[in-house]
Amino acid sequence: MTGAGLRQEIGTKSRLTAAFRFVITISAALLLSGLFHSPQLGGFAALGAFMALLSDTESDLISRLGGVAITFIGVMCAALLGVVLKSMEYGKWLVIGLVCFGQSLMTFAEKFWWLWGKYVLVFLLISIFDFTPDLMAFVGYFIGFSLAMAAIVLDHFVWRYEKLSLRPMAQLKLVEGGNRNSYAYALISTATLICALGCSFLFDFSEPGWVGITALYLLNSNVAAGYKRVVQRILGTLLAYFLVILIFPYIDDKFVLGALIVASSAGIPVFVGGNYTCMTFFITCYILFVLDWLMRAYGGDYSILIWRIWDTLMAAGWVALGLGVLYLWEKRLKKAGVEPRIPRNEN
Repeated sequence: MTGAGLRQEIGTKSRLTAAFRFVITISAALLLSGLFHSPQLGGFAALGAFMALLSDTESDLISRLGGVAITFIGVMCAALLGVVLKSMEYGKWLVIGLVCFGQSLMTFAEKFWWLWGKYVLVFLLISIFDFTPDLMAFVGYFIGFSLAMAAIVLDHFVWRYEKLSLRPMAQLKLVEGGNRNSYAYALISTATLICALGCSFLFDFSEPGWVGITALYLLNSNVAAGYKRVVQRILGTLLAYFLVILIFPYIDDKFVLGALIVASSAGIPVFVGGNYTCMTFFITCYILFVLDWLMRAYGGDYSILIWRIWDTLMAAGWVALGLGVLYLWEKRLKKAGVEPRIPRNEN
């Protein structure tokens, strides 16, 4: 088999085994709801497992487990910090800005740390603006991450190709070697995120943190790819929204809802790093289904449907503006005879 053929086979098998990891891990997380008679526990465990599996480095076993553990520690510390910052009028904005600036310096070549920074910022935004984490949330996320680690160990001994990607510590060496985004891009990204959040308060959004999270994942140091991503994000979100809103009224059984959660989770790893519209579609479906699972446990709230539309449109508008500023900045650099900094393997 040629090198290209082998790489294609590895890529296909990697996505299929990743989908299998998602299915068994998310299924186990939801089964805990019935075992312990706690829908909250299963819902938070499903969200934790989802984040943990996406942070899997797919390198050697120790690095994979270590990466998941580092991710868990990072997001839990961010959640606790968010609770502390919630009442600080100016301090929370300063910390959000600093974290966003640091994360924006990371490129997709340092995929683990690039995603780790986004997770940390996501938990900061949620705990500051949207949801104050309680003990059940902590326990649920701990179980979700633990289940993901168990699935990784199983995957390692059943089927694996060694060193599909760099270890987390090896990825940091790329940053030390100068492979990072420009300070201008980091500054523009931070300003875009802060403006999007501020605008969500101006229009009295019920869940302003979601606007910041959407903007965070749309920002891209490649202007052309960034605009393409904005369109794909809107399209994927709208498709998921209309599908979910059509079937939500008919989901009366918890087993049906659980099956939909598992089915949507299986599509996520298949399209990660590939078709962004399809990936957005499956992630949006997954998040909405899991949130519905949790909202039913907390008394029910179907307004979660509208969050995904308005936060996407608001964030997309600000990101489009930020990308325009980045384009003008790079154009100015080229006129001055300075080539814009383009890091390797940018997503």
